[in-house]
Amino acid sequence: MLGSRVGRTANQYIDTLAHGWTLIAPRGWSMALWMALNFAGARAQGLTERHHIGFEAGLPTFPANWPGTSAYDEWAGSAATALYQKWQRRPPGKRVNYLKFGINSPFYAPFHKLLDLSGVPEAYPQVTADGLECRMKRLRKITSKKKEECLSDQMDIDEDADLNSTVASRSSGSTADMWLLTGELLATAAASLLASTRTAAHEDPALPTAFLAWAAPLLEAVRSPNYNSNSDTTKDIALLQHCLVRVRLVCVGRGVPAENAPICTSLAKQTGDAIGFVMTSSFSLARGCGIAVGACSLYGLYQAWLSAAESKHAKSLGLTVQSLDGSPSISTSFVVLP
Repeated sequence: MLGSRVGRTANQYIDTLAHGWTLIAPRGWSMALWMALNFAGARAQGLTERHHIGFEAGLPTFPANWPGTSAYDEWAGSAATALYQKWQRRPPGKRVNYLKFGINSPFYAPFHKLLDLSGVPEAYPQVTADGLECRMKRLRKITSKKKEECLSDQMDIDEDADLNSTVASRSSGSTADMWLLTGELLATAAASLLASTRTAAHEDPALPTAFLAWAAPLLEAVRSPNYNSNSDTTKDIALLQHCLVRVRLVCVGRGVPAENAPICTSLAKQTGDAIGFVMTSSFSLARGCGIAVGACSLYGLYQAWLSAAESKHAKSLGLTVQSLDGSPSISTSFVVLP
């Protein structure tokens, strides 16, 4: 069986690098089909190459760009532990002080916190503020009176806590309540919302009903035909507030967004105003600029849409990716991914 990625909106989401066919064969035919394709001149590729091709085309890959699934939690948890251990192996004076730049989660994207979900997935390392703070800075906080008697004990405690207990400690949590917007139908509906104009229903953006009125076309696309339209609106608002929307970010200037970096609106001034996080990023050889694949909350995109509508200087809706090490933020254009 042959399947093609080309769909109704293929040219909007898929570049020429990702065009092709998917072959589905019965079980037991894999070796014969594999040998036939190789003798015919086909070239094999691994999962890493497949990820690179999908990234250059600006497409999400599984599981790195599928938040809300158990496979993503395992992948992100292992990657976060490796990043944290790499950060710890650096000398205390050479480490990036993330707390100084307002970054509380530099090793993984805290989508559970973005959507106000309780707990942290078990696969993620639970890094405390003491673990993020440089050891030399903590030692300077010891008063001169107790410095001599506490210095040796403090160093031993920090060595054991930083290398073992901080990574090993976990808090119970789950990402089962969040859901990811996928498919061309829902992506087209979300893109149309961001391209819509402001009406009288959005006069008071603080009201939840204004957000519900803005996302009503998307909610209609999500609902089944037999859905009761007279149901409680609080359930609909809770459903929309736990929605994640994948976006492809293309830098409009120099720089490459860092992975796990906060995504903010163009008018945001603090990292606490993050509406999403970067999942994968790199420099694109095909485009000649930095690109990234991230995920934003639907409510965050609604806030970005309101900010662009209220701003007199914003010509188009764009997003800003903040840095993890205090370097300047990066302005990007974005497209909703299916």
